[in-house]
Amino acid sequence: MKIYLIGFMSSGKTTVGRELANALGCRFIDLDEYIESKHHKTIKQIFESKGEEHFRLIENEALKEVSSFNGDFVISSGGGTSCFYNNIDFMNRNGVTVYLRLEVATLLSRLMESKIDRPLLWGKTREELNSYIIRVLDERKKFYEKAQIIVDADNVNPSDLAKMIMSAVE
Repeated sequence: MKIYLIGFMSSGKTTVGRELANALGCRFIDLDEYIESKHHKTIKQIFESKGEEHFRLIENEALKEVSSFNGDFVISSGGGTSCFYNNIDFMNRNGVTVYLRLEVATLLSRLMESKIDRPLLWGKTREELNSYIIRVLDERKKFYEKAQIIVDADNVNPSDLAKMIMSAVE
């Protein structure tokens, strides 16, 4: 079985994904880490040198590659992965999709701490970031909500989220 974790950036996909894979005794793949390893560049460097459109093509290719690997595993996708090139439909056909849904306030708090590492957030004030989250979340919601399982992840620790997901997929 392949389990794809989707959701907005900083929703906990990587942290929960590691917990879930460990609990299931299977492999874990962080799609962004896979891309960085394969291309010998950080996501930030890819964005800076080639732009978002080129990155989304690379991301689509990487998603298809990791999905073709044999065995069971959990894939943590990037925040926008499910929103481009019909990737959400591809993931739904090839495994179980789980949307980690969080409130805007929670996302804002988490992203304020990590925005330096996130190309789409560079230079934004708290107010600009809040507006950005609301706008982009509204645009992406239609993709995220195509997930087969939706988990409200606010105020739930990663271990408990992993248990909730395990119960839902079994």
